[in-house]
Amino acid sequence: LVIEQGVSPGTVFATFWAVMGGAIALGQAVPQMGAIMGARNAATRIFQIIDRKPEIDSQSSSGSKIDKPNGELEFRDVHFSYPTRPDTKVLDGISVKIPAGKSYAFVGHSGCGKSTLLGLLLRFYEQSSGKVLVDGVPVNELNLRWLRQTIAVVSQEPVLFATTIEENLRLGQADISAEDMERGYKTRIGEGGVQLSGGQKQRLAIARALARDPKVLLLDEATSALDTESERLVQHAIDKASAGRTTLTIAHRLSTIRNADCIVVLDHGKIIESGTHDDLMKLDSVYKQLVKAQEIEKAHHPDEVVIESPKLRRMSSLSRRSTLDSSNASTTTPLSNRKRLSRALSNASASEKILAEIKEEAEQHNVRSAGICEILRFARHEWHLLIFALVASILKGFTFPAFSILYGRMFMSLSQPDNEEKLNGAQWNAIYFTILGVSAGLVTFFGGFLLGWAGESLTYRLRSKLFAHILKQDGGYFDSLEHASGKLTTRLATDAPNIRAAIDQRLADVLQSISAILSGIAIAFSYGPKMAPIGLLTALALISAQTIIAQYLKRRSHADAMMVTEPSRVSGVS
Repeated sequence: LVIEQGVSPGTVFATFWAVMGGAIALGQAVPQMGAIMGARNAATRIFQIIDRKPEIDSQSSSGSKIDKPNGELEFRDVHFSYPTRPDTKVLDGISVKIPAGKSYAFVGHSGCGKSTLLGLLLRFYEQSSGKVLVDGVPVNELNLRWLRQTIAVVSQEPVLFATTIEENLRLGQADISAEDMERGYKTRIGEGGVQLSGGQKQRLAIARALARDPKVLLLDEATSALDTESERLVQHAIDKASAGRTTLTIAHRLSTIRNADCIVVLDHGKIIESGTHDDLMKLDSVYKQLVKAQEIEKAHHPDEVVIESPKLRRMSSLSRRSTLDSSNASTTTPLSNRKRLSRALSNASASEKILAEIKEEAEQHNVRSAGICEILRFARHEWHLLIFALVASILKGFTFPAFSILYGRMFMSLSQPDNEEKLNGAQWNAIYFTILGVSAGLVTFFGGFLLGWAGESLTYRLRSKLFAHILKQDGGYFDSLEHASGKLTTRLATDAPNIRAAIDQRLADVLQSISAILSGIAIAFSYGPKMAPIGLLTALALISAQTIIAQYLKRRSHADAMMVTEPSRVSGVS
């Protein structure tokens, strides 16, 4: 074009850069299409859940409310199969009427449908046929929120939050007066009530259930996970709580339901017998066989966790109280000192002087930040991949400085007065550009492939080692809010992959930038020492602006991470 049609070199370069700019912009846009498609797929799944209309809507305001509920319950010819197993009948024609204020217990082998009855009463599911009634009104005609507020549930493993006893009680009834709260209710109980014994957790769950004075109390194997001593205390609390309330008990330990007004025995979703404990024991009943089987099992496997000695019980209580006090004093103790602190506080014979020294040491200790060198040392198994990947990244950094040289040669060629020299220079420049493009593509591919391989390998090893060390920690480590299960899960799911950034494409980008800057400065001072300082000052201004932005984003990312882990902890408990 320059030789035959007289097009000026300026027009050629303007066209060249217009095409190059469009190609670069397109190249930068293509990788983002994957993120956009991922966002579309994620949005599809999220909106499917948001747009789904549940058949049982717990937020609906529809349905009637009984002004003065008595607590009379009735299951009338109830049949039920789980939606995922429609061919398997869980309940097959259950009919039982529970008068208000009476205590009924449901027993039977695992899978006989005991807990399913409670689920239908609370409308977690809809029965396939039949009716479930409260005071003669079908539950599907009642307001669901009112229904669940009228019924209190105490399960085998109560859901307790990592806050104080008072705040856990207020979850059952928010307007508890200060007069109802006695000394000790400000004690923090740890995640899931880890700093309470099994019996204490169950009694707290019962108190929370009774806080709103429910008419119906559901007990789903509330004492099955307790030792004999704790079971006795909890059963006493249950007997007091059941007075004047309709009580449905799902029992595994049959010794806890002897005083029930009626015991209903289920088998394969059917009622096979019912009556009081004394009536059923007089007959050759299935219930009698279950009682005898448990007595034989207890004789062969006595409870090993019962603390018979009053002195040992007092020491155990003192140990737990000391742990509670230490949790209130400090909840952010680092790992190494947390383990020592927990072991010391769990020993009732430890001297007060030693405890004070350990607490002081724990408060003064600061956590050390990991450096890039430490991460690279941990990645020593991937060094054979990293070396070749980093060399490829450095070579890729030479691409744009080399391009500037070829660009200058092309301009010089087109500016020659001799047409033959113009043509010859253009041909050689085309060859050089082709070699440069192919080389840049190869080093980009191999660099990205090797870095991805090394990053995934490092993440796998880091997660495995982190998980193994979490499992080795003592109980005191998990008492801290900083070591809640939700936060530890976030460490495994998020922090381990984040460490990969130290050796993945982001490290390659840093090396590419460094090699490009150094080689570019060398070329600039070699070809144009008078213009180079101006370009260098411009580059420094851009680097300064980018650094300021990066520091701001870094501070924000830390705050955002703290906001993310807290909901994970709460959802993990609930």
